[in-house]
Amino acid sequence: MILAFATAIITHLVIPVVFLVWLWRGVGKNRLEWLLNVLIVLFYSVHIFLSGRWDIFGYPLRYLLAIALIITLFKSLIQAKSLPLYPARKISRYFSLGVSGFIALFVLAPLVTYVPGGYSFSGESVELSFPLRNGVYYIAHGGNSPVLNHHNVDATQRYALDITKLNRLGTRATALYTASLTSYAIFEDTLYSPCNGTVSEAVDTFPDLIPPESDRENLAGNYILMQCQGADVVLAHLQKGSLVVQDGDNIQVGQAIAKIGNSGNTSEPHLHIHARRENTGASPLDGEGMAITFGEQFLVRNDLIFGP
Repeated sequence: MILAFATAIITHLVIPVVFLVWLWRGVGKNRLEWLLNVLIVLFYSVHIFLSGRWDIFGYPLRYLLAIALIITLFKSLIQAKSLPLYPARKISRYFSLGVSGFIALFVLAPLVTYVPGGYSFSGESVELSFPLRNGVYYIAHGGNSPVLNHHNVDATQRYALDITKLNRLGTRATALYTASLTSYAIFEDTLYSPCNGTVSEAVDTFPDLIPPESDRENLAGNYILMQCQGADVVLAHLQKGSLVVQDGDNIQVGQAIAKIGNSGNTSEPHLHIHARRENTGASPLDGEGMAITFGEQFLVRNDLIFGP
């Protein structure tokens, strides 16, 4: 857990700030070198803007860094006009250009071009009503790419969503990392049925764990599995004792059915939701995965949903 947050700090904050300072002070002794170095900064910035977990540090920071980048790029462009077009004829200078070009075009550019593929899906989808209200909700994991959604490597959960809630500061919790469940904005939020359907399974026996504890045997923790529109919909990591439905219940869209908790194999309170083709799995985490849409929108990481 500590390593994950340390990595996030480096990738979301340290590297972007270092790049901004580097650009501001001027990069390159000629325009070709400047261009390649700018591409490195630009490609990395676009990648982290699209794929970063901005609910950790504050969603507004995502756009503040983007604005700072635009301003810095403009200043850097003005500085670059006075530079010669090509480098001096020295092997060391061309070696530097080669390294910059390799990083920009063969390391970072593929990352940027790979991300947009996660914004679409193929095959059938199930249309649901968003199951949370009363706040601003953030898609922490979602999309059709491992860069945007760590579930995507699993055939059943490839279109799964992990959803958090933003507080007034635009973060999912009152601290970067906290063991207090109530510090997470989504904890104990009411969960509403996303569709008209029938409850196939309802489990309400597992405790809410204190981060970073997790239950690696009962992965879904407390969950509701419901059948609707030819799909099985799984809603997981629910609060113990909060379920108000049971096996066999017919429920209506918008009906309160549970509260968000922190049970199962989870690092912190959030809602996990995924869909599979009906009756294709022996357990909630098996089966043929299906895409989920809300209001015909396929949600991906960094999307916001404003509850009524």
